[in-house]
Amino acid sequence: MLKVFVKETNPYFLISDSYFYVPAYFTQAALDDFEKKFPTTKVGDLNEKVILITGWSLELKKVDSNTVFTSYAGLEVRLVVTGFKPQLGEAIHPTRWPTNLYRDDEFKTTIQHFRHRSIQANLEKMPATDVPLFSKGGVDQGIVSGKDDWTFKEGSTKVVTLGGAKKAAAAASSSAAKVKGGAKRAGKAASKSAKKATKAAAPVSAKVAKFTPSKPKNASAAKGKKSATGAGKKALPTPVGAKKSAPATNDKMTMKSFKQFIKFQKGKKGTTLGKRSAGKKSNK
Repeated sequence: MLKVFVKETNPYFLISDSYFYVPAYFTQAALDDFEKKFPTTKVGDLNEKVILITGWSLELKKVDSNTVFTSYAGLEVRLVVTGFKPQLGEAIHPTRWPTNLYRDDEFKTTIQHFRHRSIQANLEKMPATDVPLFSKGGVDQGIVSGKDDWTFKEGSTKVVTLGGAKKAAAAASSSAAKVKGGAKRAGKAASKSAKKATKAAAPVSAKVAKFTPSKPKNASAAKGKKSATGAGKKALPTPVGAKKSAPATNDKMTMKSFKQFIKFQKGKKGTTLGKRSAGKKSNK
């Protein structure tokens, strides 16, 4: 009998000896016997509890180690449980956090040694003519295919998958898309969908056209004179408190203005007209 600690029940039922953990694979008879003897306790309620495995066996299975994390080099050693019962009155406190047995160096070395012996056994059974030492034009040179590396009989006991692993397996089996009919049906379906899309777009385009403003009849730009401020734009207002600028002139002086200017200059005392030369006032 094996007294073990249930590390988790979902998505996989993992049991531990406080050092390593492995998955437990139950037979249908073991589950039926458990439900009969312990009707008030569910298998999923055994999380972090102690169970006593009364019947078990080990089987070797070829698996894909890329998807089965409790395996190594394509091999899994399954613990098949044929009988168990809960020990609800006991509690185990692991001295350390258990790790995956298939990540232990010693266990991986054991699997590698087992595979090496299997390859040797295959080579001894094969005739010498089937093992090419130097192939012409090839690069195999004595390399044997790994399809028949294992020389053991796989276990065939039917087991039940528990927890989320069962849901994941069912989802994977039903995930493949099913296509019914041939190319003709696909073409008809595509044409029908296109027609429906066209019909659905027609009322929408009509509504958009209805509420879009049309171009006025007299849409041509108004003709007129440009303002003095430039390009028909409205002049900006003068800020409050600022003096308005003088109106624009053409820089031409009339005779009247010129006489007033001369009179204004004569009225100034000590002021001379003309250019200054070398910093001195002119004689005129």
